[in-house]
Amino acid sequence: MNYLEPRTDVPAIDDWSTRLILRDTRLPAEQRIHSLIAVLTFVVCFFLPMTPGNVAALVVLAFLLLMTVVGPLIGMAGTRAKRSGLLDGPWRRLPAAVAENDDEPWDVLLADGLVLKGSFHDLPDMVLDRGEVFVCGPDAEGRAMIRAAGFTAMRPAEVGTGEYRAKERLDRPLGRPRDDPAVRQVINATWVFKTTWVMFVVTLVVAGVLVALSVSPLAPTGLVTAALVALPLLDFPMLLASMRRQRRAERAVEHAECWTPVPIRLFPEKAGHHVAGIAELPGGPALVRFPAPVLDVVANIAATSVMWIAGRHENLIAVGVPHVNALTYAVVRPDGAAQDGDPMPWFRRLRSRKPLGLP
Repeated sequence: MNYLEPRTDVPAIDDWSTRLILRDTRLPAEQRIHSLIAVLTFVVCFFLPMTPGNVAALVVLAFLLLMTVVGPLIGMAGTRAKRSGLLDGPWRRLPAAVAENDDEPWDVLLADGLVLKGSFHDLPDMVLDRGEVFVCGPDAEGRAMIRAAGFTAMRPAEVGTGEYRAKERLDRPLGRPRDDPAVRQVINATWVFKTTWVMFVVTLVVAGVLVALSVSPLAPTGLVTAALVALPLLDFPMLLASMRRQRRAERAVEHAECWTPVPIRLFPEKAGHHVAGIAELPGGPALVRFPAPVLDVVANIAATSVMWIAGRHENLIAVGVPHVNALTYAVVRPDGAAQDGDPMPWFRRLRSRKPLGLP
């Protein structure tokens, strides 16, 4: 198996897949405008009579602004490592094993004489399979960053002490996609779809209550807040279509008997273009578009020029990476002769996302 791996011959900060992880976490321009309006409205609330609509606006805006602040904190570990200079050196490929430590609340890796402790989530399974880990550091304070093949995530680690016994390596046959525990984990995460519906209902109710409380007596701040709360509802039809496609892809995985690797050449990323490429499918070359690209999947495709098909239903294919808990869908387009890219319709370009940073 060829997986995405960080380069070990350049400083980590110059490795494209590391930059992919550290990509700009600032809010898009549209969200920054929304946040500015929310801040101004929040301040104005204190200068108006405390009517029910104004009080409700104050509470809702405080919650919205809190969520805006919390979002950028998700990638704080990588940003902190970059600022401290921990990523100024290259990634080192080290032989590694996973320690048996069921009585401890953290993960432990044994990497070429180092005992690395931390919360590594899904990385230890890949380390156990391949017997290696990629490490930056440790620095003078014993802090390090680790990565595993196939994943775009990097995790902070601390150098620890102690004697541990290494777990035995387990062979993971390719098998059927639905029998892959990592893929099974994605398929079983039905809470994601339920949460989306709950958020839609909650948003609708909150916006409706704000309007009802702000009409009489009139509370302009409540009406402005209701508009800010309701704005995400405009994206719900597109989100609903994406959810339906994802469910179709997961049903395709359930009926697939094997993984199918196919060569693919991704187009260079351009603003206003889909993530897409020309794939050598069993029926011949075709344009393959990723409407909702998952970072782990497209990064592995960019690094290996191989797309792993986990199932197919009509013109929709489920795409994943064996033993990596990431699954997305791609749409096979009939115009497979395209060579320069797959531009979005004009109305999609108005709100297109920034390029991911693929090579």
